[in-house]
Amino acid sequence: MELKKENIHRLGGQRAQGGMATTLQLTLDDDFNVPDSKPDAGFIIRENGRIQIKEKKFSAGRLHARGLLEVEILYLSEDGGQLVCGMQGELPFDEMIHMEEQDATQPIRLKAELEDINVSMIHSRKFNVKALITLVAVSEELFDEVVVTEIEGRGIFARAKDVNFTNLAIQQKDTYRMKEEALLPSSKPNIGEILYQELSIPLPETRVAENQLIMSGTAELFLVYRTTGMGEPVETYEVSFPFSGQFELPGAREDMVEDISFSVIHENIAAKADEDGEERILEAEAVIELDMKLYEEKELTVLEDIYSIAGNVELSGEEETMNRLLMKNRSRAKFSGKINLAEAGAMPLSICHGSASVHTESITPKEDALLVEGIIELNLLLITGSDEKPFAGVKTYAPFSHQLEVKDLHESCTYEVVPSVQSVSFQMFRSEEAEWRAEVDFSTIVFCNDAEYMITDATFIPFTKEEREQQYCMTGYMSEEGDTIWSVGKEFYMSPDEVAEINELNSELIPPRTMLLLVKGSITEES
Repeated sequence: MELKKENIHRLGGQRAQGGMATTLQLTLDDDFNVPDSKPDAGFIIRENGRIQIKEKKFSAGRLHARGLLEVEILYLSEDGGQLVCGMQGELPFDEMIHMEEQDATQPIRLKAELEDINVSMIHSRKFNVKALITLVAVSEELFDEVVVTEIEGRGIFARAKDVNFTNLAIQQKDTYRMKEEALLPSSKPNIGEILYQELSIPLPETRVAENQLIMSGTAELFLVYRTTGMGEPVETYEVSFPFSGQFELPGAREDMVEDISFSVIHENIAAKADEDGEERILEAEAVIELDMKLYEEKELTVLEDIYSIAGNVELSGEEETMNRLLMKNRSRAKFSGKINLAEAGAMPLSICHGSASVHTESITPKEDALLVEGIIELNLLLITGSDEKPFAGVKTYAPFSHQLEVKDLHESCTYEVVPSVQSVSFQMFRSEEAEWRAEVDFSTIVFCNDAEYMITDATFIPFTKEEREQQYCMTGYMSEEGDTIWSVGKEFYMSPDEVAEINELNSELIPPRTMLLLVKGSITEES
């Protein structure tokens, strides 16, 4: 008896919202003293934070995650309220995430999201920073399974079935270093000191090509800086950096489906001198970490039962969960609303800068749909008509609800939805109100997890001489409920074709209480 086998390579871990991920929320709370070189603080204009994961290590059922939250604060000085100042700080964290069932040899993907950050003044020389961070550790177990697809041998009968599944064809981690420069326009004065910075990188676009992955995106930079001119006035500047990259993925094909996770692990903004020695060049640097998975749809014919009329066949196998890609797409939804500017504390004249971020609070499976609910965080930097408070900041939250259509969604499906704000615009509506519009990109991947019994090995044990002598006979049998041509042939060591031919059966399912004539085979050895 000869067996033909094939290897199946699949990802066994569940998606982040599918139930196998481990989530930890932590609150960071610390105070920052204003450096001696900075003036006393009078009013906070704007704050921003970004997370950096420095280390992740799994041991003894626990994932050790170490990182820090980098904080940017823009404030007005207490002396006259005219001087705009900036300062930075860091809040380290060191956490253990319990994952007792995780295999130490399998990879873990760690995602970190800044849910909220709030900076308040304790007094003119000290700030308090509170931040809520969510850490999500996703187990991504890789399985290599060998299944029996064909069998050859005299007197051997096998029943096959077609199994459709999604094969993990390629998995690779890589990093992309974005390093771009922008020259200040002639209307902008030289850079003396960078006070505050925000670098935003919406979810890039990706495309699979032959043996490679192509990525493209745009980074948005907002800057507040002190000039070098008379009185050192403050200026703002916004610029976009388009970027693109290619990653070598041997074996990649255009028909494969990509599932790419992105995370910015490092960023830096610096001013450089131009040819005339003036600080007019902005250099933006960011390192993006990519976890790249490419899937291919496969249909495999596997054996679900084997028997022989020349001996016994012992089967090895078990029920396996086969992943089948149900949906992978990126869709966009538009949201809008109004912001009350009364909390700015001064009469706003114009909008200097606005930004938005999206946070998912729940994803609920519905009939043929996923209901995504969360909030959009909106931040405005305003120019006011007040001499004492020339700038003001407003932060507010807008709840959203969006339904993603997923045909044939059922309870065994696992899914992941990654939202990203692709664009946002603000417009003064009235003196105390602004209108906002945002486009949010939802990157969605859904898998169905079908249980299939798979034969992984088979052993033939020939009949003894005494057992063979017992096979040479004819017998009658009254069929029972659920009997099939296959089950009867297997029980009485006959070929299915012989059972059907002798008893003139036209369908696989045999009606109950049908009298069958069975003639057992006489094969004594296999070849």
